[in-house]
Amino acid sequence: MVGASLASTVRRWSRWRRLLALVVVLLVILGLSIAGGNALDVSITRANLAPASGIIAVLALTARRGWRIAVATAGVTAVAIGNAVTALPLDYVLQTGLLSILEVLLFCAIVERSGRLPRLDSVAHSVRLVIGATIASAFFALGVTVVRILAGVEPSEALANDAFVANLVSFVVATPLAFARVRQGATASRTEVTAQWLLMAAALIVTFTLSVNISLSFLPLPLFAWAALRLSAIGVTLQLLLVTLGTTVATVAGWGPFAMASEDTRDAIVVLQGGLFIFLSSTLVLWSKRVEGELEIERALAKDRVLRRAVERAQTAFLLVEPIGDAYIVVQANDHGLRALGMDPNNEFFSASSEINIALPDDHPLIEGLSIVARGDPRWRGELVLEAFAGRADAEVAIERAVGDKSGVMSVELTDVTEKRREDRRLRALVERERALSAQYQELSRQKDDFVASISHELRTPLASIVGYAETLDETELDPLQRRFVDTIVRNAGRLQERVEELLSAAKRAADSVDDPHPLSVGRIIGEVADDLRAVAASRGVGIVVEPSASVLPEVIGTEDSVTRVLTNIMSNAVKFSPNESAVVVSALVDDETVELFVRDAGPGIPLADQGRVFDRFYRTEDATANATPGTGLGLSIVRTLLDGIGGSVLVQSDGRSGSTFVIRFQRAHDLDPAD
Repeated sequence: MVGASLASTVRRWSRWRRLLALVVVLLVILGLSIAGGNALDVSITRANLAPASGIIAVLALTARRGWRIAVATAGVTAVAIGNAVTALPLDYVLQTGLLSILEVLLFCAIVERSGRLPRLDSVAHSVRLVIGATIASAFFALGVTVVRILAGVEPSEALANDAFVANLVSFVVATPLAFARVRQGATASRTEVTAQWLLMAAALIVTFTLSVNISLSFLPLPLFAWAALRLSAIGVTLQLLLVTLGTTVATVAGWGPFAMASEDTRDAIVVLQGGLFIFLSSTLVLWSKRVEGELEIERALAKDRVLRRAVERAQTAFLLVEPIGDAYIVVQANDHGLRALGMDPNNEFFSASSEINIALPDDHPLIEGLSIVARGDPRWRGELVLEAFAGRADAEVAIERAVGDKSGVMSVELTDVTEKRREDRRLRALVERERALSAQYQELSRQKDDFVASISHELRTPLASIVGYAETLDETELDPLQRRFVDTIVRNAGRLQERVEELLSAAKRAADSVDDPHPLSVGRIIGEVADDLRAVAASRGVGIVVEPSASVLPEVIGTEDSVTRVLTNIMSNAVKFSPNESAVVVSALVDDETVELFVRDAGPGIPLADQGRVFDRFYRTEDATANATPGTGLGLSIVRTLLDGIGGSVLVQSDGRSGSTFVIRFQRAHDLDPAD
């Protein structure tokens, strides 16, 4: 904590307390004005050298802006009363009083920015204060000079250099004292502060009591520099005030080199105050420069601490590496960086200093990347295997050097990817295993298809003989019992032949043995299939309705056999599962790209759990199995295989309770490339 300044403390006082303080200060100003006038014989050509302007400026700056003119006027009025008491002409008092008000307001306007109290913690603020004091004092001195000339004073005697120097010192001494923060910039111990004050007092005593040589007036200069470099703001400004008062009183008393060098006390004081202004302003600027540098260093250190803390807590390893000769020295590292180098971050060696200064071995994996960047490349990235503190580790490495950096220091970022690589290897092993299993499955599937095809072919010949002889028997004279037996043989042999043909068709489609797709009329095929199935449907009490939307359709891409089999399987399935007195309805929807057919039945529906599997080979729903509904589970599988071969698709929609709708999608014929 640097503490608050006197001005900021006063601003926090109550209104009545501030008013009381103002009255007290105005009385002090009045007393100084009267005392200065009496001590130095004030007249129209001899300005009052009391430090009233600086005190009035402090009052005006401390007051709120709305009260600034009133406060400045009150302060100048106190000075005017003092000047009137010392028998100065009233018109001269009023004219200089107006100039004083304008001087103070001009100083305030230059020094204050954005309504904030002046500060001394930067060179810009101190220089602005010195420049404001110089401009305001010069304005006042010029005005006083004009007033003197208008009063009939000779131009050689009218120049108000005494007023200029007096106000200049007044501003530079009083203002910093009011706005100095108590402990800001304090770096010296109490012993050092005491020693500096004693040496300053000794230097002034020597200069003003034992010496008549004006060159020795520079003896306190090194002590001013000492104060600027080591003392607090309040210490420096208080010392400047006491030195100014002490040397001025000594000169008025006729002591010291300035009084000895001039017969006129006023001239001696003017010379003294000119020198004091140089000492005072230089000390203020030097102190501000020192504090500004300390604040910048403190901010930089704070940022460095925040950055260092963030780096230390990061999950990524960081190193700073400096090339020295042929060696690469790790100068700094966070905990993860130390672990990546195979070191224990809890070791006392690393906690003693942020500089670790460890040389990397010549065979360290990082040397290659560091060498590339050290030779001029801006960055290097790669993946290395490191002997880390916890064992071997895979790490992604990024090495960079700041653009324009002459030191050659490189930053190294190490990201541990050991677990990631281990997971990658595990996933690759799983993928390879899945591939092997997939290959085994495909081989088993091929063997199954071959077996089905082989068995089907083997069954086709004896079935043909059975059907042939059964049909021959059917044409002979048979009694009723024989006729019933033969009908049963013919009917079941026919069913068996259908199943064999389905098996052969599925095996054929699985082997991609399909004709090349070509444009064909799907509307015609719908009508033919509906006609073929109506007799069977009627025997079951089921109707087949082809809506107008499905009667006249654009050509689609497919083969006659594929489209016919697809529609036959879907529509016969719908008939098979439809109840009596219901209908299978076929409708269509056409867009620019596809033709969609909708085959809707009123059957029991397909449970949601089964809808994803009804197109698998040999799969039958539990209801179909429980109700002994005829079928092999191949019909819908054949449908999907056939549609895949001609670029179509099929899906089922059902709520699982009442009815199912199969959606068959074909590509429109104009989508076929003519080159095909």
